[in-house]
Amino acid sequence: DRAGLLTDAYALVKAGHMKPETLIKLLANYKDEDEYIVWQGIADVLGGLDTIMSDDEEMSANFTKFAGGIVLNLAKKVGWESKRTDGHLTVLLRSTMISLLGSFCSDDADVSAEAKRRFEAFQDDHNDMQSLPSDMRSSVFKIILKNGGSSEYESVKAYFNEATDNAERKHVLASLGHAPDGKLKISTMEWTTSGAVKLQDFFYAMGSVGRSSKEGREISWAFFKTNFEKIKGMIGKGSPSLMDACIVSCAGAFCSNEKANDIEIFFKENPLPKSVRKINQLTESMRTNAAFLEMLKNSDLSKAEFWAAL
Repeated sequence: DRAGLLTDAYALVKAGHMKPETLIKLLANYKDEDEYIVWQGIADVLGGLDTIMSDDEEMSANFTKFAGGIVLNLAKKVGWESKRTDGHLTVLLRSTMISLLGSFCSDDADVSAEAKRRFEAFQDDHNDMQSLPSDMRSSVFKIILKNGGSSEYESVKAYFNEATDNAERKHVLASLGHAPDGKLKISTMEWTTSGAVKLQDFFYAMGSVGRSSKEGREISWAFFKTNFEKIKGMIGKGSPSLMDACIVSCAGAFCSNEKANDIEIFFKENPLPKSVRKINQLTESMRTNAAFLEMLKNSDLSKAEFWAAL
């Protein structure tokens, strides 16, 4: 019931039938929640709002601080370390928690220190599943990258060639774009289209750039446009779903009518008949998100005092 209440409230806000302030105040009451099923709903709502608000730097900063406080409360209860007494749902809850720490709490001193400790132990021994279990690997990589520079970037990237299976390599692809330096984001785009990554997987790294930040999506979309013929040639006669995945990875996080127009103009000049449906879905969703963002900007969520009073 608690999960349904929250996700229903989010749907009502998106439809314009509930004030955004009411949703945030409702979310604030979940600060002591520790049930996995409910946290699935919380994670979905936090993730959805984060994507929209990331287009407004001030509102995004306030929301990230608010969301981080809720997630850190859970971290105090669940902890990073697995226990013999953990049930299946507790294992899933911890994985969700660490993923959210990577999204909202990477700048927290304790979180970054714990991620660094575990990453260093993993660097010493890639078989050390105790320090860095597979289900938290992408999240820890993301925290390391967000707090690091070129050295940390190269360390994470190096694991791609050291990993023994494709699932492990995807942890690198899913996180690499979160390095904050724009030059490293561009390097990720260049590397993943260089032939170093399998054709069926190269768009994952594109997505890690495109969904990393406001700057990241600008970089990924600009790269896609500039390198369109190269990407088209790479995919060749492969499945159209690969091009669809590239488009969504590079342009799917925008929340503005202007970008929707830009994308439509680009594909009118560079037609992809087999991807028309996906492009239409993308721009339609973008315009819906743009309207949602405008609603949030016109609410008290745009005011620092609202967040301070929570």
